[in-house]
Amino acid sequence: MKNTIIKTLVIPLLFCSPARAAAGLDIPRSVDLALKNNLYVKLAAATGEIQKAEALAAAARLLPQVEFTVSQGRTLAENLAAIGFGGFLGGGPTVIGPFNTFDARLRLVASVLDRSSKELAKSKQEEEKIAALKLELVKEQITAAAALSYLDVLRSDAAENSASAGRELASSLRALAENKHAAGTATGLDVVRAKTSEAEESLRVIRARTALEEARLRLKHLLGLPLAEEVNLTEELSFSPDQPQDPAEAVSGALAARVEMIIAKAGLSAARYALAAAKGGRVPTVAVSGSAAMSGANPDHYLKLVGDMGISARLPLFSGGRLDAGIDGAAAVKSQAESRLADAAVQVEEEVRIALYRLKASAEEVATASMTVTLAEQELEMSRNRFAAGVADNVELVNAQTVLSRARDTRVDALSRRKEANIRLTLALGRMKNLKF
Repeated sequence: MKNTIIKTLVIPLLFCSPARAAAGLDIPRSVDLALKNNLYVKLAAATGEIQKAEALAAAARLLPQVEFTVSQGRTLAENLAAIGFGGFLGGGPTVIGPFNTFDARLRLVASVLDRSSKELAKSKQEEEKIAALKLELVKEQITAAAALSYLDVLRSDAAENSASAGRELASSLRALAENKHAAGTATGLDVVRAKTSEAEESLRVIRARTALEEARLRLKHLLGLPLAEEVNLTEELSFSPDQPQDPAEAVSGALAARVEMIIAKAGLSAARYALAAAKGGRVPTVAVSGSAAMSGANPDHYLKLVGDMGISARLPLFSGGRLDAGIDGAAAVKSQAESRLADAAVQVEEEVRIALYRLKASAEEVATASMTVTLAEQELEMSRNRFAAGVADNVELVNAQTVLSRARDTRVDALSRRKEANIRLTLALGRMKNLKF
């Protein structure tokens, strides 16, 4: 799951205004640029503001509500008998008017008991927390994406250097074959064979340079740099030993530190509050209210201070199944949150154990690949000496050259996988802020 997200972030990202790169581009600088310019970081931050607003709106329902109203009206005619005063008029006129009415009123309504709104406010607070955590998660993923893209440039650059070294070697062997052919100690076939090998090595250089240019463009895109700008990477593709880690301790630390676990726990907490809010819909709600007003015919005539106060209670008796449906839905959401939390724990443990194994295997791979390069160089030297002495043609020499080129490429890949394993282990442990390249 995490690897898929990272791959998605490395390539098709959109960015805002570009920034200029420093003379040297290291991992911390690359991460800073990616976090500054990345669209997903900005979107996650905006989502956090939305959740914050919703949490404030939910909490506001529990606070006293105060409003001020002003009204001025004119009644053209009013039938007193229609509103129950006909029997008190002693045969007098029942229709009065026209007359004015004015009312300037300050009203307060305060909730005394509202369990549903209280639990809903808690749920929204947890959702606000989740939004903030998701922002941190996006930052971690962007950090990993920047480091992996940076590593891709280093790997491509090392592969281009390896291919160039292979072409130089092939050129020297071609010159050796031509000199021996001129001296009559080698055949024309030896020369053609050496030229073919040189052409193949030149093709490797072309392909390696193309891959390097593509990797550089992807890195600059990810960091929000102008694509035409040259970048100078200061890190190196080298091997560094690591301290052995106990898998159980690593898993325990990851379960406590990983943002995904904290998000899953907060999601379960929010679901529990939402379920309590749904059940709270069956509990009576109590509110008090009061108002004070200046009332009269006009704002400047016959004004009197009037007011009222009261208490109200509400108890739903029949909702047509609405309350039951809300409770069932909230219970299902809670069940989903429990499943997500359990799955997140398994996912974290799996990623940590795989990352630890890959880190260990990558160290062995680097050692084996380095030994292969040493042996291939020895084989090439022996084959060159045999060919120079005239005791063999250059078939085994060209083969030895091919083996050496392949061994060098294998060592580059091994060093790259070693760095990638370190990045992914750091990500699996939830320590991307402390990434050491």
